[in-house]
Amino acid sequence: MILFPDISPFDTGFHQTRDGQSLYWERCGKRGGVPIVFLHGGPGSGCTPAHRRFFDPIVFDIVLFDQRGCGRSTPLFALDGNNTQNQISDIEALRKQFGFERWIVVGPSWGSTLALAYAEAQPESVSGLLVEGVFLASDVELAWWHCRPGAPNLFPDAFENFIDQAKEPVRAGIRDFFLENRDAMQIEITGGMPVLHRMSDSGTTLTDLRQSLLYRWTEYEDRLSWLDASPDHVRESLVARGPEFVAAHSLLEAHYFAHGCFLKTDQLIQDSQRLSGIPMEIIQSRYDAVCPPDAAYRLKEACPHARLTLINANGHAMTDAVYPTLIASLARLADRAV
Repeated sequence: MILFPDISPFDTGFHQTRDGQSLYWERCGKRGGVPIVFLHGGPGSGCTPAHRRFFDPIVFDIVLFDQRGCGRSTPLFALDGNNTQNQISDIEALRKQFGFERWIVVGPSWGSTLALAYAEAQPESVSGLLVEGVFLASDVELAWWHCRPGAPNLFPDAFENFIDQAKEPVRAGIRDFFLENRDAMQIEITGGMPVLHRMSDSGTTLTDLRQSLLYRWTEYEDRLSWLDASPDHVRESLVARGPEFVAAHSLLEAHYFAHGCFLKTDQLIQDSQRLSGIPMEIIQSRYDAVCPPDAAYRLKEACPHARLTLINANGHAMTDAVYPTLIASLARLADRAV
């Protein structure tokens, strides 16, 4: 099933935060339609024109924006003030800026984490909630990526390539998922900062990053994202997205993961009762190796009013197999938001 046609924004701009961030935003679709905001994944992935195509342009007044430190927002790679609480404030400030009383909030992967955190903090601002490839930022989920048993058991070759050449304390830190060496892991990731500050030079390419943990972090996640993807396919994908994407994605994910995504232990489940009055759709691929389906089931148990659709497919975050369910779910939320 194909998505909606390509569309261009009818308005773009930058939101200036109180702490000096400049966040790129765009609106497209139907001005005055059903308000909806898309929260991209990562952290650090940014929005793309393809994300506009998830939404019916005849129905929705669509807002997309690049979160702090990535995409077209500035300063690029910013870590100061880059936390979940400030991101929640950013979303709410955008809602008020556009004059929306409430809006539907959509997020895949890390976007699901942020969508849930925002909806729990501002339930009166949310007319509907759709999360896909659910990530609750629990210690179990974080450990899945970097500990055995977990994703390294499914992708031992990709995991060994990921930690290849890493300093020994960092190797131990990855295997124990920062439980004792969070600072060591983040120091090595941020050790790529001199390269990041040269990104404005026209000659900078992925070659400058390829030997760093910055590159291998995103390469490893991409290997997990497509069960049938070859290493060559992953490398081609990274080249297409460019060094700024790879660096921002790796740096911001390491920053958030090293701080438990700036959430209290199991916060999203503990506060889930705040979602009880919000129409809610959960979409999950059964064979998602980045965000396994257990998190989606936990969320459904905590939010029995939500509709959970489990899809017998692999891949992570808004894959082709998800599209029919995504479009049907959005239509239901739009009907209830009117």
